[in-house]
Amino acid sequence: MNRVEHSAFIGVIILDAGWHYTYINEYAAKILNRTPDELLGKVAWAEFPAAIRYACYDQLHKAFKNKVEVHFEEYIKSSNQWVRVSAYPFGGSLHIALHKPDFAEISSLLESEYYLKYTENFQDLITVTSVDGKFRYLSPAIQPLLGYEVDEMVGTRILTYCHSDDTEILRSILMDENHATAADQGMITCRFLHKKGWYVWFEKNYKWMLDEDGKRSQILGIWRDITERKLVEERFVQAQRLGQFGSFERYLNDEYCIWSEEMYRIHGLDPLDSMALSEAIKPIVSDDRDKVALAFETAIQVGISEVEYRIVRNDGEVRHLKSQIERVIRDNGRTAVRGLIHDITTYKQIETELKRSKANLEIAQEIAGLGHYDWDVIRNDLYWSDELFVLFHMRREYFGNTIEAFFNAVHPDDTVKVKEAIRDSLHGGLLDLVYRIIVNETEVRMIHTMAKTTYDEWGRPLRLFGTMQDITIQKQTEELLRKTEKLNVAGQLAAGIAHEIRNPLTALKGFAKLMCQANEESKLRYFQIMQEEFNRIELILGELLILAKPQVVAFKPHDTKAILSEVIELLNTEAIMSDVIIELDCEPDLPLVKCERNQLKQVFVNMIKNAIEAMPNGGGLDVSVKKAAGGVALYFADQGLGISEERLPRIGEPFYTTKEKGTGLGVMVSFAIIDEHQGHIEYQSKLGVGTTVLIQLPAFS
Repeated sequence: MNRVEHSAFIGVIILDAGWHYTYINEYAAKILNRTPDELLGKVAWAEFPAAIRYACYDQLHKAFKNKVEVHFEEYIKSSNQWVRVSAYPFGGSLHIALHKPDFAEISSLLESEYYLKYTENFQDLITVTSVDGKFRYLSPAIQPLLGYEVDEMVGTRILTYCHSDDTEILRSILMDENHATAADQGMITCRFLHKKGWYVWFEKNYKWMLDEDGKRSQILGIWRDITERKLVEERFVQAQRLGQFGSFERYLNDEYCIWSEEMYRIHGLDPLDSMALSEAIKPIVSDDRDKVALAFETAIQVGISEVEYRIVRNDGEVRHLKSQIERVIRDNGRTAVRGLIHDITTYKQIETELKRSKANLEIAQEIAGLGHYDWDVIRNDLYWSDELFVLFHMRREYFGNTIEAFFNAVHPDDTVKVKEAIRDSLHGGLLDLVYRIIVNETEVRMIHTMAKTTYDEWGRPLRLFGTMQDITIQKQTEELLRKTEKLNVAGQLAAGIAHEIRNPLTALKGFAKLMCQANEESKLRYFQIMQEEFNRIELILGELLILAKPQVVAFKPHDTKAILSEVIELLNTEAIMSDVIIELDCEPDLPLVKCERNQLKQVFVNMIKNAIEAMPNGGGLDVSVKKAAGGVALYFADQGLGISEERLPRIGEPFYTTKEKGTGLGVMVSFAIIDEHQGHIEYQSKLGVGTTVLIQLPAFS
């Protein structure tokens, strides 16, 4: 070391076990672009943190740890030069010698002015790499391709930037000092890390340069960015995989063909370089081989063909395939056939399932009296399913396939309502309507239709698709239930009404006797009193008849306050007999409600009677009417026994009741009536406190 230390052209550095500079001569400090005083006592890695990425970090640690000499080449970025480094462990310290390498930094070609001008505009990257994988030279193309500056990369290891999946191929081909596996020149593809974090695909053509002894000294590489090509290839492979498309190609008279990776996957096989023709034919179901052969012959003769066939994979699974085949002439003049294979097994299964589902749907629609329709709004083309022609007693060949043809079958009194509802559904999206139709010129049927509108990207209605169901029997049953409930209510009211009628009758009998002996003036007064009692009896009997006899359904605007007042008048006697006080509170200026007066009266009777029966020990019933958003809200709040939380959700179900002898039909009928009025009923209750029933009805407009 004494001889080395005194050389004017050799840099000398001594580091202690803590990597502190204990000695550094002027030449070494100059190489590091520092002075000895600036470095003495300092920690090497703290002064030059970037050196951790370079070869010196690993090599110097190796010398210290293993107590061995190391020799390597390193690029010193601060002075822009290559140096040969020798490190010797000695007495707990590390002695380091720096001197110029034997080789020129870059050949005369790379240093020439002509070459520099050429590489400045050359889009491909040119590199020179040492045998231990360090960059000795990079062309300016490194910056636009990978974002690094040239001086950032010179001296760093090539493997630092290589994708982990590509490291082995790069290591074995580009860093083989013993000629064991790599040729002197060739081409590889690999990915390199961009400065901003992503990877770029390169295709590299390389050539080893040999020294005077014929040994590999450095490697020249030309790197071409093929990222776009790789993306296209990956998208094509992904498209094949997602779309279950495979591709093949075969020269005529060849006994093998080339399959894409997806072809092997479809057939359940491991990929090969080529597929023997006999092996390619083997999976085809024997019954389909003739038509496959015919399709190939047709493609050879005509130029293109198509065929569907089945294969049996090694695992026994049958797959349905569809192939498009074409004839092509290659650059070498040879004729080939190529094509795409599409795995349509899933589509075949769906097609089979759809056929079965369609058959089941047709049976279900026939049983339920249900049919579907599809109206093309733009072309005014109306499609009806077979069930609708049966429902409307029409024949398909006589149907006009237009919306006007449908309107011709609608009951004249409902035509306007149906047209308005359809017009609203084209803007609102949904249709839910009950209306009447006329079949066989005289028979009236009730129809329930539900539909949904689809729109284009500008929000214009395109199609109205929906179902129709004959609900005539259902409506007749509901009407029968209402009549039954009316009679039931009338029977329950009989005792109270009898008592209510007995009082005026007793008064009438008494005044009749008095009139026999009264003077003219008294007779006139008695007559007026008797007339009032007659009017009261007539009112009570009229209300009872309204509940008992059938009524013509007619929706008209009515005042809910007036209807409530009449019902309370009718039930007040029964309430008094049950020690129940009914209080009515109405807000002023309430909007009118479009309703069927007698049906609404039936609902109110049910609500008040239920409230009275819920208070066996008497109490108060507060009935109030308030304005609500878009209509009125009616509240019936009693102080009765209340309903438990688990029973509340079942209120309104047929034959479900909280009464010992009740049927539950009264509440069910009330729900149905309010629903027909586009209203809503809601129950709120607490055991021991009471129940509040909210009825909301839309205002007449």
